[in-house]
Amino acid sequence: MAKHITLDELNAWTFDQRQTFYRNGLARFDNADSVRLVEMIVTSGLPFRHGKDIAHGDREMKALEAIVCSPYNEKLLLEAAASGKPPLGAIEPLLAESLGEDYRIDNGATIAAGYLIAKRLYALGFEKGNSQKMPDGSVAKTAATFRKKRA
Repeated sequence: MAKHITLDELNAWTFDQRQTFYRNGLARFDNADSVRLVEMIVTSGLPFRHGKDIAHGDREMKALEAIVCSPYNEKLLLEAAASGKPPLGAIEPLLAESLGEDYRIDNGATIAAGYLIAKRLYALGFEKGNSQKMPDGSVAKTAATFRKKRA
């Protein structure tokens, strides 16, 4: 479980600390609590990124969210999860088509996509599994698998 961090603590951090926290939170979406911490930094209004990385509220992030949250694409995510494959692999072609050159590793788009998928699947009662290599030709190199939580 992630450490409980308050808004006062977050406010006392340097820009670099907040940026590291945000990047790590996106990259290590281990559980719903990690997602909550990323959401906290985004809603705090405090600066947390340099202009080159995509982040919540950006045009690119909104496009990723629209694709991940689409009811049709949710079906693709669930089918991939059920078959033990990374859900990112099921929708990455749609992400790459929609964002074009803005869907790449160096601006954090692949990490953001994985984060948004995790957030969606946590809400549907899944937990993160192991990471797997993505199919040849994918932009992302690896992606997480997910499994339904046991009751």
